[in-house]
Amino acid sequence: MKKSANVRMEEEYMRLTIEYHDPLDKTEICKNIAILEKKFDIYPEVIHRRENKENYFSSIEFSGEEYISNRSCGDFIEELLKDLNIKECERD
Repeated sequence: MKKSANVRMEEEYMRLTIEYHDPLDKTEICKNIAILEKKFDIYPEVIHRRENKENYFSSIEFSGEEYISNRSCGDFIEELLKDLNIKECERD
């Protein structure tokens, strides 16, 4: 299962985008997000899209007061990457 990730951070905003090539990976990503939402009591905006028949993306976005008031959003992303076995990610 080949996946890659990109993190983008700005003032009051952070987004993790995961790119994958097997549409079945979406199930694993969603399952792990649901587990972490309950664990951290954080519910980010999640968007899934397909660019073409080979490239799929899931974006997990944190913004506003939820993002700037604590470190939990960063912990959420770090744990999600670990759970999905993504060892490195790009950062914008």
